Amino acid sequence: MMLDHFFVGGEDLGPLVEGTWQPGLVLLSVAVPIFLSLMALQTSHIARHTRSRFYRHVAIGTGAIALGGGIWTMHFIGMMAFHLPAPMYYRTDVTLLSLLPGLAASWTALWMLARPEPVGWPLVIGGVVVGAGIGAMHYAGMAAMVSTLEMRYDPLLFGLSIVVAVALAMLALWIRFGLRRTPLPRRMRFLISGTVMGVAIAGMHYTGMAAARFYGDLSIVDAEHGIRLGTTWASLGLASLSLTVAVLVTSLNGLIRTRELYREVGESQSRLQAILDTAVDAIITIDGHGIVQEFSHSAERLFGYQAGEVVGRNIKMLMPEPYHSEHDGYLRRYRATGVPHIIGMGREVVGRRKDGSLMPVRLAVGRVSLPNQEMLFVGMLTDISDKQALEASLREAAERAEQAAAAKGHFLANMSHEIRTPMNSIIGFTDLLLQTDLSPAQRSHLNTIRQSSRSLLRLLNDILDTSKMDSGRLELESRDFSLRSLAMQIESSLRLGAQARGLRLATHYPADMPEYFKGDTLRLLQVLTNLVGNAIKFTETGGVDVLFSLEGGVVHVQVRDTGIGMSPAQVQSIFDPFTQADASISRRFGGTGLGTTIARQLVEAMKGRIEVESEPGRGSTFHVWLPLAPGRAPDEPQSQGDAPRLPPLRVLIADDVEQNLELLTLVLRAGGHQVESARDGEQAVEAFLAGRFDVVLMDVHMPVIDGLQATRLIRQHERTRGLAATPVIALTASVMANDRREARQAGMSGFAVKPLDIPRLYEEIARVLEGRPEASDGPSPAGRAAARAIDWERGVALWGDRARLADRILAFLDEAPGKYPLPDQGAEADSEALLFSLHGLRGAAGNLALTAVSQQAGELEDQGRAGHLADVRMRLPHLRALLDAARQEARAARREACAASGSAPGDAAAAGGAPAPVADADLESAAAALRTVLERNELDDAALGLVCAGLEARGDGARAQALRAAIDAFEFGRAGALLDAVRADMAERAAGQLD
Repeated sequence: MMLDHFFVGGEDLGPLVEGTWQPGLVLLSVAVPIFLSLMALQTSHIARHTRSRFYRHVAIGTGAIALGGGIWTMHFIGMMAFHLPAPMYYRTDVTLLSLLPGLAASWTALWMLARPEPVGWPLVIGGVVVGAGIGAMHYAGMAAMVSTLEMRYDPLLFGLSIVVAVALAMLALWIRFGLRRTPLPRRMRFLISGTVMGVAIAGMHYTGMAAARFYGDLSIVDAEHGIRLGTTWASLGLASLSLTVAVLVTSLNGLIRTRELYREVGESQSRLQAILDTAVDAIITIDGHGIVQEFSHSAERLFGYQAGEVVGRNIKMLMPEPYHSEHDGYLRRYRATGVPHIIGMGREVVGRRKDGSLMPVRLAVGRVSLPNQEMLFVGMLTDISDKQALEASLREAAERAEQAAAAKGHFLANMSHEIRTPMNSIIGFTDLLLQTDLSPAQRSHLNTIRQSSRSLLRLLNDILDTSKMDSGRLELESRDFSLRSLAMQIESSLRLGAQARGLRLATHYPADMPEYFKGDTLRLLQVLTNLVGNAIKFTETGGVDVLFSLEGGVVHVQVRDTGIGMSPAQVQSIFDPFTQADASISRRFGGTGLGTTIARQLVEAMKGRIEVESEPGRGSTFHVWLPLAPGRAPDEPQSQGDAPRLPPLRVLIADDVEQNLELLTLVLRAGGHQVESARDGEQAVEAFLAGRFDVVLMDVHMPVIDGLQATRLIRQHERTRGLAATPVIALTASVMANDRREARQAGMSGFAVKPLDIPRLYEEIARVLEGRPEASDGPSPAGRAAARAIDWERGVALWGDRARLADRILAFLDEAPGKYPLPDQGAEADSEALLFSLHGLRGAAGNLALTAVSQQAGELEDQGRAGHLADVRMRLPHLRALLDAARQEARAARREACAASGSAPGDAAAAGGAPAPVADADLESAAAALRTVLERNELDDAALGLVCAGLEARGDGARAQALRAAIDAFEFGRAGALLDAVRADMAERAAGQLD
């Protein structure tokens, strides 16, 4: 077989001949492939980074020639290093053919190295091809050897040589790519890769030589001739030739790469120039001395210079002072210290154009380090004129917004002042007139004036509440309260209004629903009262249902009515300020459109939400969801006492409104006090310096010198003379907290809000005179409730008789929970709403001769104004006890009047002999006239007074009171319905008389 002539077998080939090695040539045979491998790696690097396919193939091909020739040279140098004691030569044809496997292996190796990082099977296949090529070249070269000896191969070592060639080839390829992930320097990785590849070539050769066996007779001489090689000189010649070819190949590839780099540099410069020419921002390059090197087209457009006018000159020509003078010094400091000030960061500077004009620019500077140690700075400049103009406009807009917010606050304060100042005279003189002898018609007209004034005050407070919530200054309290009690309170306070309109009002509170929660009771009451009140107002037939439920820890309240309803477009805008269903609603039903807005703002402030469902003509349902925390039953508060009466005082009044001066003078002199008046702050200071006063009532807003400055001058005079401070009470129509703070800072001792409530003013005077933060103690709650709640003597003088007074008191007590709601025991309440309720109770109770109620409400209001709200809340049960006592006393009076006259309770007023009867014809005429003017949204006070007097004379005081209440609330539709009912009753009465 053919393999029997290749591998060692059992035939007798003669004795085994051992060869020897020349160490020098062995080392040369190892050094040559390592060097050539390094050259090949450099060639593969060039091929890998070139972008030209042609250059890549040229680099790989020439590198394969150099490396393949090196493998072939290494083989024959290694053979020359091996000496046999027998003649030996090489066949020319086979020797030349043995070069081909080396070239193929080299090309494969370089092609693999020039590719992106190979992994998996490509690496294995490449290693096999390279190793097989090296082995094929080696054994082909061995086959070219001719000698008198027989050559055979050990099978195991033969196979091992192939495995070594493949494994080392794969290792060399893997190392070439694997070392990239290590922190080794690039040159070190290059040396390691070349060494491993060279060792792979030499290792395969010497493993193959170890597998060779030589047998034969050394006396036989073969006369054939081929290529006979000397050992040393031939080896050196082959090594030199291979190295020369490798150097030439490397140089050729270097030239190719250099040409390509020059082309890439040119392209890069072209791209960079294109970037410079097309960049929107100006780009300027300067050297370390500030001399301009590059000046882009955008820089030309920005500064107005051509590049030729700037390049070669100092950059400071583009800078105004002080940058012009400081620039060179900055560069010198930077060169000396290396500490940058603007390099690497941006800043806004000012540039100077060719025409001398200045412009704001955004400058960013970077430094470029050049190989020759020279400095190069690149600056990018952006014209920020538009940006600064925009910022200026935004600042101006922000300032305008702040000014608008301040103007809004000033407007509200001024509006409060301007409205409350005339109302002070209206309400004050009305109260004074109500204390005199009046005819029933006059008293009715004055009550209408008083109630309308109170309605205007409520409107003003709504607007101020909305402003406070818009500015985020509304503070909510969190106290334990009974939601069930609050629901019943709403129903009881609004039931009469619903019944007057012939409507059903029902509250549905599930028995299994918790009763106590934590929250702001007054604000919740304000929301629900508003929603239920609106439902009643906009419902003409049917009724209103208020449903409570607990859904997943969230309280859900539904206010459902059968009223006029709303369209989808109206639903979208129902929560907008000053918005109602349509323009005719405000004329038909009255109101401002602020109620739902305030309700939404309050609900959102309590972290809840409010929605509405409605259809025109089918009613509406308002949904309120509130995340109220569970609460507990509130504790019972403790009691405190009343304020003392005032002794005769000497009072200085300063006010620029003549009516206010007249009113205060009349009231104070009626109380036994001496009064001196001043019409501006300057007169007030002069009067104070000329006399001695126990207290000063100082209007804040006055001409010449305002009240604040006048108070400062008074305090300065007192400090200079070492005098005790005279109490000064601020009189103002403003209710803004800032005004209170300014009054205290000016040295004022107290604060009274217009329209002035005289009992409240007396309480404030008493408080500042005694220097106490709260009223002094008085009778116990039990004693106070047990005492007479009604001053019958004064009341009868005002109202004519006990029965009429009792009717008025009971009507007031029925309306009070709705008009002047008080928070439940222990529940938190909004301070302003509480003070408003106390203020209203104080005035109304005073007109009805409920002296104890009026005094207690006034005392609590004064305490609240002084900031002692906690004490006010603790004393509210005392006020409720007085109201209950007044109710019981009024009911008893009605029963007594009925028993004395033998009439029904509803006729008690008529039995008292009040006004003279009004003829049916006059009543019918007045009702018709009033109905006509109401349809035009107007009011005839004379007709209203005549109708109410006629109804009261007929014992129908409840209907007269309902008519006044409807007109006071501007609910002209409801008033018209009441008038229609009156006229219908009169028609029936007239028909009965004819029968």
